[in-house]
Amino acid sequence: KQWYQRRVRGVEELKDMLVVSMQSIVSNNDLVTQLTQKVVQNMLSIGESKTEMENLQKSHSEEIAKLKEQIEDLKVELRNQIGDVDTELKTLIEEMKSGHSSALAAQTAEIGEELSQIKDKKGVKIVSSEGGLRDEECAKVCAGTTGRRTTTWANFASRGLHTTVDISECGFVTIPTITTSLEGDWLHWRNMGASEVFKATTTSFQTYIYVSESTTLRQRASELLWNMEWIAVGYTC
Repeated sequence: KQWYQRRVRGVEELKDMLVVSMQSIVSNNDLVTQLTQKVVQNMLSIGESKTEMENLQKSHSEEIAKLKEQIEDLKVELRNQIGDVDTELKTLIEEMKSGHSSALAAQTAEIGEELSQIKDKKGVKIVSSEGGLRDEECAKVCAGTTGRRTTTWANFASRGLHTTVDISECGFVTIPTITTSLEGDWLHWRNMGASEVFKATTTSFQTYIYVSESTTLRQRASELLWNMEWIAVGYTC
């Protein structure tokens, strides 16, 4: 009887083990099913993502192509605009050159006319000259003074003074016509010889003054600031 009871308990334990095993198998099957479903869902999600990526790539490719077309259109438009501006600039430059040339020609003509008027108004006319008449364009009036404190006087005889006047800066090429006068502070009006010109050349002339007083001639002349003033008219070419 004890043996039989042990056998019955063993059978019961086997049944329980079988039930547990069956439950475990069912549970594993459920787990496998769930995993299978998740795998399927993931695969579907991956497929959808791949499709979306392909769609995005296609969309981006189309947008990039459109952008490239727009850039090319802009390049063509810019080239056309630059060409138009270049043409306008060239036209403007040519107009400015033409206008500048016209204005320059007009100014040149005006200057020429003014020069002609200046030449006509020059007023230097020589009717006779030591070396004969020359081109009126070469006629020149030159004037100067020996200076109140710079005139070099030299005694001449007992009652005379003498000085040489330098006119070399005038640039005369023929002996000019010279007019002179004696200038000073006092008593120069009592002397004689102030208007007489001696030994005139293209670069100098001499003057001799007869003094009314005989006292220390050179000192007297310097004290009274006597000097020779002159005007010469002649040709410089």
